Amino acid sequence: MKRINVLIVDDDEGDRKLIRRLLSKSNFDATVYEACCTEESFALNLPEIDAIFLDYLMPGETGLGHLKTYKSNWPRAAIFFMTGQGDEDLAKTSIKFGATDYITKHAINERAIRRMMRNGLAQVEAQWRIDEQRRDLATFSEVLVHDFKAPIRAAAYLAEQIEEDITSGDMAAAIDALRLLRVSATQMQDMIQSLADHVRLDRDVTLSEATASDLCQRALLALAHEIAVSRARVETDFSQTDAPFLCHPPQLVQVLQNLVANAIKYCGDKDPDIRISARFDDGGKLAFEVVDKGMGVPKDQLDRIFEPFKRGPGTRELSGTGLGLATCRKIISRHGGTIWCNSEQGQGATFGFLIPAASTDPCTHAET
Repeated sequence: MKRINVLIVDDDEGDRKLIRRLLSKSNFDATVYEACCTEESFALNLPEIDAIFLDYLMPGETGLGHLKTYKSNWPRAAIFFMTGQGDEDLAKTSIKFGATDYITKHAINERAIRRMMRNGLAQVEAQWRIDEQRRDLATFSEVLVHDFKAPIRAAAYLAEQIEEDITSGDMAAAIDALRLLRVSATQMQDMIQSLADHVRLDRDVTLSEATASDLCQRALLALAHEIAVSRARVETDFSQTDAPFLCHPPQLVQVLQNLVANAIKYCGDKDPDIRISARFDDGGKLAFEVVDKGMGVPKDQLDRIFEPFKRGPGTRELSGTGLGLATCRKIISRHGGTIWCNSEQGQGATFGFLIPAASTDPCTHAET
């Protein structure tokens, strides 16, 4: 069972202890955080929270008034609203404002906690996936409406040009226009493929064992042509990562392939020089790094380059859809990890990601 993080916000210490005790008896591997009021809970330096038990009435405030803030701070958390008195209107209002479930304090027991946690976590995860699919559909429509206009116009123009050239007997011009038409078709094909990769990550989540070295070799094999043409120098170091771990290999290969391809693409005016390494950290997580000596990323762009359609300044003339790094972030998030970039413009870049090297399903946010 995946370890989860639970936050209890209640001014009654006895109620907090009760919920903590019931959680420990309910077969949930939970790390529990406590706060006596909303202000204290927001001041805590907390990790990602999976479940929140929120008291309705506290001195000088109500938990209901802060539901939106809790949803904003921890959007993937199930929020269980608690009150000392049963009130159907309050229950409806709390659900309307974003609570996952509602319970009166006299009804809190081990069975109720187990049911709420099991159903609530599953409900929030299902809703998160629905919302993510909606965002993906919005991404899809944005690409179709915006990014496809230019290559479609180019293809239509080139088709007319070919027709005119053939009619006039200028076969050399027709052949040249046909070559450009193929380039435009390839651009649209690449755009569709990158979009499909970004949207369809949920369809295959079968886990299998792999090693860091094997994942890297598969990525480099897929990029053999690009590496040869660019005369890239690729150095690898997996001396500290011999042990296999459970993951979804095709998706992690895709991440490495994207990162190495970017290092080749954004090498600047010199041959690409790339170093790929991996190691297990003290917490048992697997850390990958892809280091290059290319164009680098401006500091003010580091937080944005993993967003869909965001590309660095000075890269307009280079091919790409702006979805590669967004897809990488999505894959690493599905594996329960994080991805980042450290760089300075003109000084190369280091892309790293950290994933749990465990046997639990990384594509499920919470197991019950």
